Amino acid sequence: MTDNNRDEGGFTLVELVFGAVIMALMVASIGQLYLSNINTVVLGKSRAIGVALVNEKMESLRDLPYDSVATQGGTIYPPGNVLDDEIVVKDNFKFKVHTDINYVDDPYDGYISCPCTGGPANGKPKDLYPYDYKKAQITVRLVSSGAVVASATTDIAGKAAETSSNTGILQVKVTDSNGQPVINANVTIVNTNPTPNVNITTTTDNLGIVMIPKLPADSTNGYQVTASLPGYSTEGTIPDPAGAQTAVKQNMNVLVQQVNSITLAIDRLSTLYVHVTDTSGSPINSLNITTFGTKQIKQNPVVYKYSQASSTNATGDITLPAMEWDSYSFTVPSGYYLVSSSPYAPAALSANSSATVNLVVSTSSAWPIITAATPLSQQTGTNSFTIKLTGSNMPSSAAVKLKKSGQSDVTGTSCTSTGSNPTQTHTCTFNLSGAATGVWDIAVTNATGTTTQTGGFNVTP
Repeated sequence: MTDNNRDEGGFTLVELVFGAVIMALMVASIGQLYLSNINTVVLGKSRAIGVALVNEKMESLRDLPYDSVATQGGTIYPPGNVLDDEIVVKDNFKFKVHTDINYVDDPYDGYISCPCTGGPANGKPKDLYPYDYKKAQITVRLVSSGAVVASATTDIAGKAAETSSNTGILQVKVTDSNGQPVINANVTIVNTNPTPNVNITTTTDNLGIVMIPKLPADSTNGYQVTASLPGYSTEGTIPDPAGAQTAVKQNMNVLVQQVNSITLAIDRLSTLYVHVTDTSGSPINSLNITTFGTKQIKQNPVVYKYSQASSTNATGDITLPAMEWDSYSFTVPSGYYLVSSSPYAPAALSANSSATVNLVVSTSSAWPIITAATPLSQQTGTNSFTIKLTGSNMPSSAAVKLKKSGQSDVTGTSCTSTGSNPTQTHTCTFNLSGAATGVWDIAVTNATGTTTQTGGFNVTP
């Protein structure tokens, strides 16, 4: 039996929704294609304008005298009038035009580091004029997106560029903590003695080197050189202090017809965590701890590159971010005594790392103090060897034990003490027969109390 009332020409709700979705997807796709085409046209137009700007800039450089081909803040002295960066608005586009001009040391006549034994300068003599010609690079970017729309490089040579003069060469090498070159490190060179002043900011090459030729001679240590990089430490020279005090890295001289070299070391920053407790293991709150490194910027008297006082929080902790790789020591306020530092101070902090130092502090001046141990390790099974502790309040009667969780204590015998505080030495004999390998604590007990140097000794296989 057939239902004659059924409407054969209609659509169900599902069909209508499905059709609407298909239509929306088609419209979206067409819209994206349209926008993509517009962006392509816009980018093409901006590139055409960018190329024209590059050509215009190049022509303006070619019209300059050779000695004037230099930017205002580049690596060439004396600086020129060419803008390092300028904003140009053209056809509703805003562009940033960057000009970079540097001297080039061509291998044809050797490098300054020759005699050479390889590469294109093989067999060439040492070239004391590393400014054979100039290289100019023009880069045009869209301000809105930072995209490069045009770039070009050209070499510019002058007549008899290599001629003797009363200038000198400054070579700056930037390395990391392992002595490896740091590429693209920021280097600034400032000297206010010449006219015009020397004020150069540039970056190191693939060898971590900056070479600035034709600088005015100055034998008064007038050239201040600084190397830096975001996320890295900073190192540089300083003026010679007044009086008897001296600078560790003094501002440089530039001597006529000489290469004046300096090496600066920078590396990635680290974090140092300091935890402070009393002799019972309880954290100490609001205690000022002075942290200082071994690197010095001045001597006689010494000025440390890093020296800072910080206060512990409620859990006895101090966090020191952005620290330079170095070895750090610690001092406590008057009325307090630092009885141990684990690891031993000065505690090493590597580049691009973090380290934790645990300090134990006492208010008793008679509490035993451990500052060092020699040796720091010995093989298991050694039946007779001595450990010499350095510190304070360790008379011959002071007991010394090696302690390790789950192991029997190893007690020192025949202990003797020499010297006086704070560099007293306390020497004991130990027997490691059957001692477990691994890290052991050193515990020193006198009539006042016990100081434990956590992880102070290592028993090796």
